[in-house]
Amino acid sequence: MAGLSKRLKMIADNIEKGQTMADIGTDHGFLPLYLWENEICPKVVMTDVSEKSLKKARETFEGYHRGTGVDFRVASGLSALAENEVDVVVVAGVGGVLITGILGYDMTKTMSFSKYILQPQTGAGKLRYWLRKAGFSFISERLAKEGKFICEMIAVVPPGILKAPPSLKGYIGGIEQEIPCHLPEEGKELYIEFLQKKLIVEKEILKAMSEGNTDKIKKIDDTRDRIKFLQLKIKEALKDATY
Repeated sequence: MAGLSKRLKMIADNIEKGQTMADIGTDHGFLPLYLWENEICPKVVMTDVSEKSLKKARETFEGYHRGTGVDFRVASGLSALAENEVDVVVVAGVGGVLITGILGYDMTKTMSFSKYILQPQTGAGKLRYWLRKAGFSFISERLAKEGKFICEMIAVVPPGILKAPPSLKGYIGGIEQEIPCHLPEEGKELYIEFLQKKLIVEKEILKAMSEGNTDKIKKIDDTRDRIKFLQLKIKEALKDATY
């Protein structure tokens, strides 16, 4: 098969040779095929919400010797997996809030897997907030650029003590949760671009609120605080990049 996209390669690089994996919401199954074909994972499980959706992954694997280590399952979330069945669970290409629902549905099962690699398309701040509240340990974060988008990856291990899934009701949108904190040094340039893109968005929001003569003073102040935070982070990152 052709090489993976930068987003999927970022995920693949965080799976160790010999680990088994499940790809939740696998879509075309490109990631599991790469891991299987390159003999990284001796077992890959692909799940999707319908047989029609899963058909795309089946077609991707056509022509490849599948053996006994390749499995396709119609299921939602982690429901198709048995406890401890695989080492690594990947949930990629969906919203961060949906990921919290997948992980929080059955915390006993969620805790049975060794590692999660998560790639939220949206709501990364809410996802980080939920993971920290639930006691997950962050082991790695990465960024990868695809076109005009910068994709985030979060690798975590579940807590050793069973907790009830936390609620997102207490989430107040803190900008601190939206910034990756476990990036490798070699990703500094992309990290700065990531911050700059967020800064542009916040400035556009502030401009729109100011021009609209809004009376939501607190929201304006909060946006200004977010802008100051991002400016400080960019300044710190640029300073570090010069050494």
